Amino acid sequence: MSIKRACLIAMMLAMAIVLNIIEGFIPMFIPGVKLGLANCIILIMLYQMKWYEALLVMILRILLVGLFRGNIFTLTWLMSLSGGVCSFIVMLLFSKINFFSPIGTSVLGSISHCFGQIIVAMLMLSASTFIYYLPFIALLSMITGVINGMICKLLNKRRIVETILNK
Repeated sequence: MSIKRACLIAMMLAMAIVLNIIEGFIPMFIPGVKLGLANCIILIMLYQMKWYEALLVMILRILLVGLFRGNIFTLTWLMSLSGGVCSFIVMLLFSKINFFSPIGTSVLGSISHCFGQIIVAMLMLSASTFIYYLPFIALLSMITGVINGMICKLLNKRRIVETILNK
């Protein structure tokens, strides 16, 4: 791996961390729901970089933000990790088969993130009532998925990663 590529991955990680922290200050009317802005970085990386680089950034972001917030290895952190992994797998599959645009891929990833979080909450707390929360957060995740997908589609058109690597 070239130094330039390693620096680009580090920059993407830094942007994902900053976006994740910033979105914590944006009020949402349903508890636990966030915009998922850091997901834009992962989605851009899936379309313009190697999948394992995007996976590395996603895992490191979740670990580092958990450390920064002091909630690593808590239920909240496990929910974030499970949602991130579910989302990543779905977005990886749909970004590689080119069936959906980045908007559709983002929406599917956002919804799968909700499913991953709800499953972990149900398992860890032995409470199936969390399933009733799913329709509300799934609806909001579709909206945020469209927004994130539109951002990704716009930035993919500009081929930012290729521009940086080719300079």
